[in-house]
Amino acid sequence: MNSNYSKSRSTSAADPQKKGLSTLTTRVEEGNSKASLIRFEEKKERYLWIHPDDICFVKSADHYVKSLIKDGDQKKWMCRHCTLKELLFILPDDNFVRLNKFYILNRNHFSHINENEKLLYFNNNFSVPIPHRISPYLRHLLKAPIREMHFTK
Repeated sequence: MNSNYSKSRSTSAADPQKKGLSTLTTRVEEGNSKASLIRFEEKKERYLWIHPDDICFVKSADHYVKSLIKDGDQKKWMCRHCTLKELLFILPDDNFVRLNKFYILNRNHFSHINENEKLLYFNNNFSVPIPHRISPYLRHLLKAPIREMHFTK
């Protein structure tokens, strides 16, 4: 990986390097379609380059995705102009699972699911409401220890 890239990198409209960075929507390894850094919009015209491991959860918002990003001990929502299918294509296969047509989950940050309250919990007790149905098969797999989970896309 180029040493000029950090784990997350900010750019803004005033940043003179934005022109070069804006053409790189993802940094793709040669011969591999999986991204090492993915660009998300934090605020209007303020972008962060995020490592896929820092993405906890993604939900669909038409042709945008809203992603829950780990930022130190905190989590924050960021957007990206793409579909869930396009994002899933560039995410590593081993960590991410599509729960339904609305959600993608990073299993490394997942703690448990509360079916009664329809909440998805992460390792630090942070929760996200999941009003859309998740199949009984996936709910069962999510209850199993991570080492026993075998998902296919």
